[in-house]
Amino acid sequence: MAECRQGTIEARLEGLEEANRSLAAECRRWRRGGFVALAGLAVLAAAGANGLTKVLEAEQFVLRDPAGRMRAALAIRPDGSPGLGLFDEKGRPRISMDVNPTGVAGVCLLDASGHPQAALAIRPDGTPGLGLFDPDGTPRLSLDIDAVGRPAAHLHGDDGRLRAALAIRPDGTPGLGLFDEQGNPSAALESKPREARPQAAARPEPPAH
Repeated sequence: MAECRQGTIEARLEGLEEANRSLAAECRRWRRGGFVALAGLAVLAAAGANGLTKVLEAEQFVLRDPAGRMRAALAIRPDGSPGLGLFDEKGRPRISMDVNPTGVAGVCLLDASGHPQAALAIRPDGTPGLGLFDPDGTPRLSLDIDAVGRPAAHLHGDDGRLRAALAIRPDGTPGLGLFDEQGNPSAALESKPREARPQAAARPEPPAH
């Protein structure tokens, strides 16, 4: 079960979670600030007599509903990475989309408390990862496909430690691993490659009459 290492989903989605925290911090700053970058929208009005403006450039954009509540924000963050946030009626971030500085592209869905509940990421090596979280934001289930197309599923306990893993191994056979409270392997069930399976003895030919 070498493919089922403890912490796989945490490591693979670490960049996405950090990006989400950064976006949430940016959103709080947007709410406190005066949205100076939106002054770039005045270009549209100034260009009204000259026809349609084909290019509009700015570092931040904020969309508000008729009640003046921020519902979406698009910005370039201090680290140079882009982020898009969608907010509920109370201004809480519920969806974030971003590409972090390490090249991880991700989408994160959050609950009303700001805890991630689902995250999908495409890592720099091009492999996808999907994580599902409990109400506290602890990873509980992850699905991954490695660089050569082998799938794996990981189940985590209340503390986020790996407790069970199902994976297709490099030789193409399936393997199931169980782990103790410390995340150490405790049991494994695996299938042998076809060429390694014992062959049934050939049945003797019946005597000729």
